[in-house]
Amino acid sequence: MADMKTNAKTTAKAAPRRKAAAKKAVPPARAGRAGGRKPAPEATRDVGLRTKSGALLTPEAEAALLAEAEAGYDPEQLVPRKVAGRPSLSAGGGTSHRINVRVEDEIYDVLQRVARDSGRRPSELVREVLRAAYGPKA
Repeated sequence: MADMKTNAKTTAKAAPRRKAAAKKAVPPARAGRAGGRKPAPEATRDVGLRTKSGALLTPEAEAALLAEAEAGYDPEQLVPRKVAGRPSLSAGGGTSHRINVRVEDEIYDVLQRVARDSGRRPSELVREVLRAAYGPKA
């Protein structure tokens, strides 16, 4: 039983000593923050509203926009939103079909050269050739 007893001196010697960790330098961007954390969003948020471009919306401008909205908009004066992407090639609009075609190096080189010389895109030339060969006959 005496072997099982330990005292503070033998425990301290048996435990490996750890070197004191060097303090890390705090980068300048994080200096002044508690623990390097970002401040709470509420602390950085402006009290006023902002426009889509980021300009601060003044109370006068807000009142003018509210009055304009309550009065109603004339559909003729509204500007339609632009549709993302290329214009449709299909007759009634909608989406155009897309195909990928593998060609030999010689055909690819000819297509690129003709497109460059004529100032058109390769896809335009391919559509033109397909219409001439297989399109509706008039």
